[in-house]
Amino acid sequence: MKIKTLEMLTLHIPFYTDYVTRHMQRALTHSEQIEIYRVELDNGVIGYGENMGDESANFDRVIGQNPFAIMQDDSIGFGIQMSLFDAVGKSVGVPAYQLLGAKVRDRCPISWWDIDMPPEDWVKEAEESVKRGYTSIKLKARPWRDIFEQVEAVGKVVPEGYKLDIDFNGFLRTAAGAQPVLQELDKHPNVAYYESPYYLGTDIEGAARLQEAVEKRIVEHFNESCLHARCCGGFVVGGGATGTRTLNALCASFDKPFWLQMVGTGITTAYAMHIGAVLSHAQLPAITCFELWEHDLLTQRLEVVDGTIAPPESPGLGVEIDEYALERYRVEPGTPSPTALYKQRERTCRVHIPDSKGGEVVHDFTGEDVYYPAFSEGEYPGFVRGVWMEVIEGKG
Repeated sequence: MKIKTLEMLTLHIPFYTDYVTRHMQRALTHSEQIEIYRVELDNGVIGYGENMGDESANFDRVIGQNPFAIMQDDSIGFGIQMSLFDAVGKSVGVPAYQLLGAKVRDRCPISWWDIDMPPEDWVKEAEESVKRGYTSIKLKARPWRDIFEQVEAVGKVVPEGYKLDIDFNGFLRTAAGAQPVLQELDKHPNVAYYESPYYLGTDIEGAARLQEAVEKRIVEHFNESCLHARCCGGFVVGGGATGTRTLNALCASFDKPFWLQMVGTGITTAYAMHIGAVLSHAQLPAITCFELWEHDLLTQRLEVVDGTIAPPESPGLGVEIDEYALERYRVEPGTPSPTALYKQRERTCRVHIPDSKGGEVVHDFTGEDVYYPAFSEGEYPGFVRGVWMEVIEGKG
């Protein structure tokens, strides 16, 4: 068996609704652009994978190889590797998880995901997630929005037991700065996890004290120093098939759960469910963000039931790719995405920060590439009650 051909298809898939488009295009995060990898083996079998980035530099070292010899090599690229597990599984008639390890669960937990938004838009997202079968949501906490108001608003529309993962991406900056904010959020019954309140590896002892001082679980992107120090309650894990299995073994040795974070459409989501099915400590809801886009690229949606998805049992990834959707959204490589075009236009991002006298201080920024590092470095007060942002399009 040999790899006959490998190609990359560049797609621009719009976000699924207007308000999500507004917030995603403003933020520093992934866009409408997705790269699809289609591999053909010399037996005629075709496999699919995807990634948010261009892996075509690896094509020459892959084409002509035996897929069994290289599919466990993470260095070939996330999307290419995924396509090989799909093609090989189809060739030998087994689901991808059987090529990855021994199955430890029949259903894998998964979470909805959102960038920072005003409370009313998070409410709409939470309601939509419940309609689609979710029981948890990952929310990006940002110092230019009132996280307390946001959480209170979402808590009013979700069921009892619905879980909120509040991801600070380090914006609380220090253990001392994080403690009062997290202790206040601890009071909300739906809050379940705090992700990266600050980057824990910069102050391990402070992280341990912080976890002791708050009730809910603190989760950090995998960091071996945090693992040995036992200063958090879990991890975020991503990467290739071999790397994630290695990290699972490390987490298992310390009995630390984690969630898989692999961003993409329904193709990546199916792959994440196959990997999650064989990793003993992938116990927390995975993040794939596949609900962001208006199409998941599958002919049949992966059904979310009680916040979980069953890894498909058909050979390979076990999903059928919608070839019509691939053609519909396909663009020439190098075509600017709608998000890239949006960022070329002028706008003002205006942050209103209440002051101690009952008024407010207003700060104007040209975009998130300016205010993100400014808040991250502590140039402006963070997580003040009543803070809010407006986006004014055009000059002004």
